[in-house]
Amino acid sequence: MNIKHDIKQAMHELGYSKPRKHQLVPIRALTDGKDAIVHAPTGSGKTAIFATAGQVHKHQLTVVIEPLLALIYNQVQALQQQGIAADYLDHTRSKQDTERILTKACSGKLTLLYVTPERLQNKAFIRAMQKTDLYMLVVDECHCITEWGYTFREAYLQIGDFIDNLPHKPVICACSATLQDAQLKQIQKILRMKNPVICRCNLKRSNLILLKKDVSCRHKSLEKRLESRIKILHKCIRKYWTNGSVVIFAMTTSYVYALYNILNEIYPGQVARYHAQVKPEKLKQQMESDFLKGTKKIMIATSAFSMGIDVPDIELLVHFNTPLSMTNYIQQIGRAGRDGCKAHCVLFYDTNGDDSKIVKSIISKAKKQSGKAANVLKEQWKQMEAFLQSDACMANDVLRYQGQDVEKTCKRCTNCAKKRRGR
Repeated sequence: MNIKHDIKQAMHELGYSKPRKHQLVPIRALTDGKDAIVHAPTGSGKTAIFATAGQVHKHQLTVVIEPLLALIYNQVQALQQQGIAADYLDHTRSKQDTERILTKACSGKLTLLYVTPERLQNKAFIRAMQKTDLYMLVVDECHCITEWGYTFREAYLQIGDFIDNLPHKPVICACSATLQDAQLKQIQKILRMKNPVICRCNLKRSNLILLKKDVSCRHKSLEKRLESRIKILHKCIRKYWTNGSVVIFAMTTSYVYALYNILNEIYPGQVARYHAQVKPEKLKQQMESDFLKGTKKIMIATSAFSMGIDVPDIELLVHFNTPLSMTNYIQQIGRAGRDGCKAHCVLFYDTNGDDSKIVKSIISKAKKQSGKAANVLKEQWKQMEAFLQSDACMANDVLRYQGQDVEKTCKRCTNCAKKRRGR
C-alpha cells in the first residue's frame, strides 16, 4: 500500500496504525483538497479519516461539527491526550476562554476545533472564522442535517449560510453510518459541496443478532403493562448478559428513571443512567464516565446517548420502546459489538399502542412548532412501523434502508428463525 509520508506521519501523531483500505481513499481526497462524503458503519474509524486529514494540514484550522456535547468532550479529550492541538467551544466556556480559543484558531495554533451547529450562528465566532485560515469543515453524524434540521435543530440547515459568509470555501467532509440516497443530494446542497468523493463501505455487521420481541400486554392499567415489559427486559438481561456491557434505550426520561430505580435494586452498583435532563451536569458526566470505563456495566439512556459512544464490549442492546425512526434504530444498534464479538440487539414493540402514543405526543408537540417537522416525524415513524411488520430478514431490511442491496439472509434474526422453524 503506497501511503504518502505526510499521511503516515499524521496517523502516527494521532496514535493510529496504518489506515485501513476503506479509510485511505477519503483521507487522500480530503488531504488533496477535495470534498468527501463518508458512509461507513459504526466502529469503522470515520473519526480517524477527518482527524488525519486535519492533522496533515495542522497549521490550518479544521472545524468539526458534532451533534452532542458528549461526543465533543470524548473526542477532544482523546486528541489532547495524544498531544494534538484540539479544543472545543460550548456554553460552559467563559468569555475569556472563548476569546483565548478563538485567538489560537486565528493565529494558526489550533488544529481541530469542535463545536455544535448552533455555534456557527454566533456573530463573534463567524467574525473569528472569517479571519482564520480554515482548511476543512467536518459535519460528523451528517444524517442529523435532514433528520433533525427540519424538526428541532434548524441550525443544521443554516450551515451552508455560514460557509457562504467565509472568504473562501473550505474543504467539506460529511460522515455518517446511516445515510439514504435521497439524503445525499440534500446534504450536498446544504453543505455547498462540489463534486464530492462519495466513499461507501460495506455496512454489514455480521456479529449483530437482531431480534424483535412483542411485549404487548392487554391489562387495562399502564402500570401493570409497564411491569410486564420490565419482567421481559429482566429475562433478556439474564439470558444474554455474561461479562460485557448492556445498553437499554428508552424513549422518555420518565422511563429511564423508572428502569434505573428498578434495575438498580436488582443489580446494585452496576447501573448508570443518561439523558439530557440529568442534573447537575457533573452527575451526568460521572454516570457516562462510569459506563465508559466499565465501572458500571448497565446503561439506561435516551437517544442522547446513541451517537459516537465507543464502549467496545456491549454484548446486549435493548430497545425498551420502539425508536422513532430507522435512523435512530440503526445508530443505536451500532453501539453493540464494536469489539467484533457476538452481540444481541433486542427491539421491543407492542400492539396495544403504548409506544405509538408517545410518538403521537412527540409529533403533536412538533406540529406546534412546524407542520413540516411533524410531517417528517410521521414519515420516519411509518418507516419504523414497516420494519416491524416486515417478515424479511431484519439485517437485510436495515441494509436496504441504507441503500445496500443484499441477497444472503443473516439466518439468525427473529424473522429468519421463524422461517427456519416453519420449514
